[in-house]
Amino acid sequence: MSSIITIAAYKQYVKEEPLLFPYTSSGKTRLTSSSSDPSLLVSSAGFPDFTRVVSKTIHAVVNVKNFSKKYSNQFDPFDFFFGFPDDFGNNRERKPQRNDIPGLHGSGVILSPDGYIVTNNHVIKDAEKIEITLNDQRTYKAKLIGTDPSTDIALLKINEKNLPFIYFSDSNKVQVGEWVLAIGNPFDLNSTVTAGIISAKNRSLGILRGETQSSIESFFQTDAAVNPGNSGGALINTNGELIGINTAISSASGNFIGYSFAAPSNLVAKVIQDIKKYGTVQRAYLGVKGIDLSKTEYLKVYNQETHQNIKSQQGFLIGEVFEKSGADDAGLKKGDIIKSIDGKPIQNIADLSFIVGTKHPGDKIRVIIIRNKQKKIFNVILKDLQGRKKIRTKEEITPSELLGAVFDPLSKESKKDLGIDYGIKIKEIRTGRLSAIGLEEGDIILSINGIKMKNPNDVNKVLKKYSGDVTIKSIKENGQVYIAGFEMN
Repeated sequence: MSSIITIAAYKQYVKEEPLLFPYTSSGKTRLTSSSSDPSLLVSSAGFPDFTRVVSKTIHAVVNVKNFSKKYSNQFDPFDFFFGFPDDFGNNRERKPQRNDIPGLHGSGVILSPDGYIVTNNHVIKDAEKIEITLNDQRTYKAKLIGTDPSTDIALLKINEKNLPFIYFSDSNKVQVGEWVLAIGNPFDLNSTVTAGIISAKNRSLGILRGETQSSIESFFQTDAAVNPGNSGGALINTNGELIGINTAISSASGNFIGYSFAAPSNLVAKVIQDIKKYGTVQRAYLGVKGIDLSKTEYLKVYNQETHQNIKSQQGFLIGEVFEKSGADDAGLKKGDIIKSIDGKPIQNIADLSFIVGTKHPGDKIRVIIIRNKQKKIFNVILKDLQGRKKIRTKEEITPSELLGAVFDPLSKESKKDLGIDYGIKIKEIRTGRLSAIGLEEGDIILSINGIKMKNPNDVNKVLKKYSGDVTIKSIKENGQVYIAGFEMN
């Protein structure tokens, strides 16, 4: 009877909002009785027993290998999450890798039986080839479906069927103090499981700001041990459901010293569903910037500059409202203190960025603010960066936008210097397919799928309505010929 009721509820939910990846918990789909019975999480000796949970999930966590020739002599804040071929990263100065030797190792999580895999963007960044190894040691070449540096998430695909996978859970229901398990490949040691608790929620670390100015950080903090190689792996609850993707640790040595951080599943789910359905993340913006009122040092400076005496408290102080944004249209003003959105309290900037980060352009949110010690309520319709209030279909998004670049024709002087009569130059580059495969501003694209690029419009002509593997041949600013690819669907 319980199963029938649950299935009926699930079917009703699917009618309301079809999902591209299996979702679970909170009535969205079924839970097996074995995993939902708390008594089965305790051994006969009275200690926690996670064997059933691990047996359900460990085969859905994979090893991700990044094959890249890219040079890097600089310290990467994510380096400690990779297993290195030479002494596990003790040698920081990297050598150029041949394409048949993996330069970086990380983890990934299978999300569907047909081979979609989520990992961190930094795990596969600049990869010329991505290789997936399952827990049973089967190996596959993965296709890069899309990335989102703002959340450090990437979506991969392998050609296989009937794969084990992990259901998503509602990360909003995760509580501080609950048991969690981290599964990944630390130091390239496959299928390692560690246990701990949720130590804190909504942590903003500032580690993604170097990737993009629109970074969204609202991490779970856990004390489950993770080390180099765990990045992109699963953080699961005691029902065996995915509540986060392990992303970073805080450590001077690069090894685990007590706590780690994971991107919450609700944010991950939104990003990968957008990538799969639209080809790019459809991001909404409130249109404000300001001060986290829990940061007393910033508040002190603000009070001095504005001659005010705002006390440290939970909330977000608006320092600027962008013109023609959703916040501007609704009437939010500089000096307003945002206290809640859609009934969820805003304690800090991480809360704000997470809630807005899970929304789409055109979504309406209910914002409660304090203005001149008075509570006011505003209904805000969110927009994208171009001011649009709707989700755009794949047909409305140009290939150049998906690539994340603006192109210029190649000058006569450059053509003469290079000895060619074709090519387009990358004038600007943003989050997109080109940045994900290592291209940069100033690089020259020679051809796409073997077709010579003579002017910027050729990009859209070649890729419009195209689905499948894309191969790009380019010349880097140092003169090196660079060939890389991705899948477009």
